[in-house]
Amino acid sequence: MSLKEEFSTFAKTVLDVLSVPNLRQSARDVGFVQRLKKLKPEDFLSICSFLPQPVGATELTQLCGALSRESNTHLSKQALHQRFDEKGAAFLKHVFFQLAAKQELMAMPPLPETPFSRIRILDATSFERPKKDGTSSDGAKIHLEYELYEGKFLHTLLSGSRESDHHAAYALADTIQPGDLIIRDLGYFSGDHLKQIDRAGASYITRTPANMTYWTRDDQGERIQIKPEEDAKQLEPGAIKDYGVIQLGVKGKNTLQTRVIVQRLTEDQQNKRKAGLRKRRRKGGHTQSADKKDHTQILATNLTQEEMDVQALYPMYSLRWQVEILFKTWKSLFAIDHVRAMNPDRFLCHMYGKLIHILLSSMVAFQCRFYLHQKHHLEGSEYKCIHHAKRAIEESKGYALYHRSSLEDVLENIYESIYRHGRKDHRHRHQSPYDILQIAYETHARVE
Repeated sequence: MSLKEEFSTFAKTVLDVLSVPNLRQSARDVGFVQRLKKLKPEDFLSICSFLPQPVGATELTQLCGALSRESNTHLSKQALHQRFDEKGAAFLKHVFFQLAAKQELMAMPPLPETPFSRIRILDATSFERPKKDGTSSDGAKIHLEYELYEGKFLHTLLSGSRESDHHAAYALADTIQPGDLIIRDLGYFSGDHLKQIDRAGASYITRTPANMTYWTRDDQGERIQIKPEEDAKQLEPGAIKDYGVIQLGVKGKNTLQTRVIVQRLTEDQQNKRKAGLRKRRRKGGHTQSADKKDHTQILATNLTQEEMDVQALYPMYSLRWQVEILFKTWKSLFAIDHVRAMNPDRFLCHMYGKLIHILLSSMVAFQCRFYLHQKHHLEGSEYKCIHHAKRAIEESKGYALYHRSSLEDVLENIYESIYRHGRKDHRHRHQSPYDILQIAYETHARVE
């Protein structure tokens, strides 16, 4: 299939959600409109998702002016304010999840030769909603489970910014399938949940909490405590010790038998860890036990030594940072955390509007990365590709997305920008995701 034909197929899939007739039907389904008035559903979507002025940080008079310029629709700020209501938020949420479901129909890369059918990375980002008196009210925490092979947003969960991460992990327990590799950060650690993953026939790699204890038994069956942080002091920087299967904890829900590996951090890794701990302290996080073990990285996994060599575990766990790169784009490119004091419904309109733009940009970026490797054997930068997609979509103000011919033109322009300016910079002695997954690529190629 030619690139033009592939873009045509992609455009058709997106327009199943974003075409004007489908948007208007979605708006009627959730009660956002009964009949078309001045503010059409596609105009509302453009305001909330695709205009450079974010709904969460822009005055209503400016949004009204942008609406007037882009669609020749004239509303008072009071009339526009009334549209940022519960039904407006429901319409945007409906569009977001409809678009997320279309990821299943995207062209996907062939899987690299690994024992995993999916690599699932769960993490969260949060931000506060200011009050009019300048203080912060409870904002939002967005949990994203990202599938690394196919670049999919598997699950997007919303919670209060102060709610525990454990709830999200348990909410996704029934979606785990045999062959999945689950990579989690400390906030989701739970011995009970790791047992669930193992019973489902899936694999996990996770860091362990700083206050965790480790135990084995001697020849007489007596329990003996292991102290990986003390053992790591005898290792060279960067060296790894594999304990095999031992016990975590002595009682409670976090107790389990699992393989444990400790690595002594290099000086550069230790400096990064200390910087992260300082950032947590500034936010009021407790780091006393973590400070004492800042020279180590301890992982737990149910993968056996035969299934994954100890030298491969840490690079595989480092793939977790791919979702951190996504969150970086959410805040630095899409400004999802830039909000002013507003009512909760307008806040939800801002959030779901931004998520639609983020999801669409990510879908386009991943497809272009796939085509870049398929056609030219090159590795695209996640950040650069999303940036090019976001900028092109924003320049269209969204209106080019609602019609097939103009959407295909946008996609072709994005791909051309990514081909010329979106390749990943490969640093010396630094493994990229393609390196870790052993996906072959060219480091240099001529731009025609």
